[in-house]
Amino acid sequence: MSIMRRSTPKPSQGRGRLSSPSIIPLKKRKSDILLSMDWTHAIALIHGNDKHHLDHLAPLASQLGIPLIVTDVEIETLAKRYYPNLTIFYFDPVSVGTRVVSKFDTVISSLPKDLLDQIFFIPENLQNKKLNYIWCPHGNSDKGHASYFMEGLSKEKQALVYGKRMVDFLKEKGVYEQLEEVKFLGNYRHQYFLSHTPFYQEVVEKEIVSKLPRENKTVLYAPTWKDAENSSSLEAALKPLLEGLPKNWNLIVKPHPNLEVDIEVQKENALILKDFPPIYALLSAVDAYLGDMSSIGYDFLTFRKPMFFLNPNKRCPKKDKGLYLTRCGTLIAQSDFDKIFSIIEKSDSAPFAKVQEAVYNRTYERNITL
Repeated sequence: MSIMRRSTPKPSQGRGRLSSPSIIPLKKRKSDILLSMDWTHAIALIHGNDKHHLDHLAPLASQLGIPLIVTDVEIETLAKRYYPNLTIFYFDPVSVGTRVVSKFDTVISSLPKDLLDQIFFIPENLQNKKLNYIWCPHGNSDKGHASYFMEGLSKEKQALVYGKRMVDFLKEKGVYEQLEEVKFLGNYRHQYFLSHTPFYQEVVEKEIVSKLPRENKTVLYAPTWKDAENSSSLEAALKPLLEGLPKNWNLIVKPHPNLEVDIEVQKENALILKDFPPIYALLSAVDAYLGDMSSIGYDFLTFRKPMFFLNPNKRCPKKDKGLYLTRCGTLIAQSDFDKIFSIIEKSDSAPFAKVQEAVYNRTYERNITL
């Protein structure tokens, strides 16, 4: 079955919609946004237990008016709980390939083509049909500069990106020139959050704000996982953070889903959030960000609030591309991890305002020239 060229669909009623498309005239087709396609037979897919993909594919699926298909019951539960105006289907892992090929034409996923081929290759051949794959990023972090990571996208033909910074990264890793279509998303997840603000205010009040002293300011610590570049600061920072937490500050720890955090917090002003995927709802409720290499740091730029970065491995911010985002806030060495809250209280975020704006625009701006 051939894939038809898409025509512009009628907007679905009641759904948050992305802005109108604008085409950038280049050798390849680069469109500013997604509504220039007909998504009638498209899905977003989370295959397996990749919970960190949920906050990227659920808002996109909702805005495009397409279903999100999952193969994990836990992710199905989280999707139904935290993402309004979303059509969610559970397909069992054994039959998902056959069912998707028989019913749909286009799959949006954060998995590379090589992994999707493992799911769909046999059903495609049995049904004499080829699916159209579109890769969707699950965040804009600085991980992957010093390791084999983005190179796994070398077989993609269509990709979604946030803005110019991600395009530059794809070019650096040699996985851009083969792309036939690149579609710019901008900060669509923040847009989704804004379109459902009352819902998320209620969720945040119930699950976060009500569990912490209201008179305190709140810092979010969001460490990334321990990848091939040893990016995570959790092992070095969590203990001194909890021990040094003053009574006039709240601490929320939001570990990456790939991290195992088995610790009981006895302090009333500390909270461990393990399964709370809607990041922008969480960020809206905090006063400062503390992190390492997590893509949540780029999300936090949206709010133009104080940012602090942990550097447990003594990496050089001037030479290390993986520390690019640290220019947007205060970098804290491991020798000062026992003084983190003192540093936060004495800091002045004003000097970082312009660079935060510049990095945000480069990361999420859609109306750009490549």
